[in-house]
Amino acid sequence: MLAGAASASAQVSPANEGKTAEQVYKNIQVLQGTPANELNQSMHLMKGATGMDCLYCHIEREWEKDVKPPKQVARAMITMMMDINKRNFGGRQVVTCNTCHNGRPIPAAMPVFPVLEPKEAVQSALPTVDQILAKYVQALGGETALRKVTSRTITGTQYIPTGPGGTVPTPASVERYLKAPNLAVTIYRAPSYAISQGFDGTSAWSQDQAGRVTEPVKLDVGRAARAADFYEPLNLKREYPQMTVRGIEHVNGHDAYLVVGVPQGDLPESLYFDMNTGLLLRKQTVLPTPIGDSPYQADFDDYRDTGSGVKFPFLIHMSPSNARTELAPEATLRVTKVEDNKAIEDAKFAKPAAR
Repeated sequence: MLAGAASASAQVSPANEGKTAEQVYKNIQVLQGTPANELNQSMHLMKGATGMDCLYCHIEREWEKDVKPPKQVARAMITMMMDINKRNFGGRQVVTCNTCHNGRPIPAAMPVFPVLEPKEAVQSALPTVDQILAKYVQALGGETALRKVTSRTITGTQYIPTGPGGTVPTPASVERYLKAPNLAVTIYRAPSYAISQGFDGTSAWSQDQAGRVTEPVKLDVGRAARAADFYEPLNLKREYPQMTVRGIEHVNGHDAYLVVGVPQGDLPESLYFDMNTGLLLRKQTVLPTPIGDSPYQADFDDYRDTGSGVKFPFLIHMSPSNARTELAPEATLRVTKVEDNKAIEDAKFAKPAAR
């Protein structure tokens, strides 16, 4: 749904897939044996969990050096966390940095009084997965209307994440082209450069501001393929072989049914459907890292008829700005126009040649 957009600053290297952290980076002492492609996201997650900056422990551009004492403390804390999980939870990541720090450099030493919230909606008499998905399809316009649309062109504006960790927001125009059954390409045009990413029906690709073209790691390829499914609302049961209704949650002022789906070969994802309208309000995913799962969510709002009898969200808020940036920066895509059934050549989705 357009929400998995990633800038070049957030890409991980497919060349490192299958390699361990110590095979790619220098001076790895406590995360040896962990996947190299998970190391940077681990650092982003640690920063978000503790509220500390990267330079609290590291020397900029000389990340491997052991100069600052907090780096040794961080290693000891990681070792302690891993030991607790190994001894008490069979190695599962139950305890993470966030368990104690919760966004603070120093964990709170005394209890915090809870804020009393209004009572949640009654969790009984939940509808089935099939009922929720059927209402969602109907809310979008119905299966007949959805299948009459075979292509879609979306334009809008967004601040895209750039710089180290994606912490520098840059204004950009956005063009998104979709074509049935599973072709997709997104182009971000900033004032001085353009980046793009797409799915050509078989594989995913991205092109950065220098013209380099790369393919994402295996996990991201699967997610790009699901996002490129033109009739994704009709195919959710196929994309998620396991789906369970978990209860009712409050999302941006709306009561919503929480449905957890498990894609083949991937981690569970959470989908929140408005109890009244049936529309999808939020989607949550995580990226695995050696120190815990790194969260990402997209909120969908301002659904409008595109002119073809089908509704589409004109406001998409992403937290963080994409799945592989640091946790603090957020981004909002503001759609200005949606054109259905506009002719789009297949060549537009082909993997470009590197410049």
